[in-house]
Amino acid sequence: MEKTFKHSSTKATEGSAIFDYKLRTLRVLRGQIRFSSDLFWLRLRRTRFSAVRWALLPVLVLIAGLIFRASSSALEIPPLTVTINDFAKMMPPASIDDLTERLRRIRSQTGYGIVILTVRSLEDEDMESFGRKAFKNLPLTDGELQKSVLLIVARKEQKVGVQVGSELRSLFPQPEASRKLQSQVEIYFNGMRPDLGIHAGVHYIFGVIQGDFHVDSTSEEEGLEDASKRGAGAGAIFAVLMAPFFAFFVGMLWGVYATQYGVHRETRLFIGAVLGGGMAKIVAIFMTMMGTYSEGLWYFILALSVPLGIFGSLTEYWMQGDWSGIPRVKDKVKRKPEDNMGI
Repeated sequence: MEKTFKHSSTKATEGSAIFDYKLRTLRVLRGQIRFSSDLFWLRLRRTRFSAVRWALLPVLVLIAGLIFRASSSALEIPPLTVTINDFAKMMPPASIDDLTERLRRIRSQTGYGIVILTVRSLEDEDMESFGRKAFKNLPLTDGELQKSVLLIVARKEQKVGVQVGSELRSLFPQPEASRKLQSQVEIYFNGMRPDLGIHAGVHYIFGVIQGDFHVDSTSEEEGLEDASKRGAGAGAIFAVLMAPFFAFFVGMLWGVYATQYGVHRETRLFIGAVLGGGMAKIVAIFMTMMGTYSEGLWYFILALSVPLGIFGSLTEYWMQGDWSGIPRVKDKVKRKPEDNMGI
């Protein structure tokens, strides 16, 4: 009752002050009393406060809207499973079944769990913060989280991240672990089977847990696997098979042309050798797009291509008869039919 009385008395006092202020203003306007500077400055202060209040209102609304937008734009994580969460639809059903069985075998063999999470986009959220949030949302106990690895793949940004439990952090130092997994997965992003990159990432994580791979170094086996994925041996095989063939083919075309137009034999063979070596160089240039090659391999390809270019130019030895396409002088004497019957 006492508080209610004080509140009502305060409101009454404020109301009487406002009434007195209005009455004094009216008297000044009518000329009944003289102008008071105190009254003027009181009115001015009240006007300033009202203007500032209305000016700040849009600013406060804008700040509240930005805060609400930032909180609502954070990527929400749906309920997760302990194996594969393919929200980006990167894996066909058969691939999901195969990898799920593989993850179960890894858990039974090592006691450690690997969880896959793919998302269409991070929605401008940082991979590290999103990964920590997703790792905490896994339906696992604290003990199981300590023995788990979460592989995160963002399809739109083509980024790969990893979150690791406390028992495995020494095996997956950051940021090197994320960089290694990025190199394992990214080569499959734009292909027909992006799920193969996820399989490669799981294989690498399992290798690190088993001790076959080391994040802070590159083992010989890991180097061979990386070279195989990049197609390092394909360029050498392509060059060894194709360079001699093209050298012989171009030399053959040159030999037919030179023989038809009467080019001297020595000139024909010399140009055939040059064309053979040139084709070897062209094939070697294309080979560098598929992988590196050693200097010894280049000389071996050149040693094969030059003789084959010369041999292709020797049309008088390996092309004989009417099928050769080289014009020859026909016998002007018309033979009798029995001369062609082997009698």
